[in-house]
Amino acid sequence: MTPEDARRLIQNYVEHYNTVRLHSAIGFVTPADMLAGRQQQIHAARDRKLEQARLQRQLRRQAA
Repeated sequence: MTPEDARRLIQNYVEHYNTVRLHSAIGFVTPADMLAGRQQQIHAARDRKLEQARLQRQLRRQAA
């Protein structure tokens, strides 16, 4: 492995860590989202999806 290969691997890891991986310590958002101030939007969207899923389950139970 060359130093350039190592740099590329580390850069790929750091990129994934900061932009893809969800972090429990900051509310299951990425550090990039947290720094950009998007955590409230992300949490609100999750809450809406959870509420929709609850309503769907309730409707299915009523129909059964």
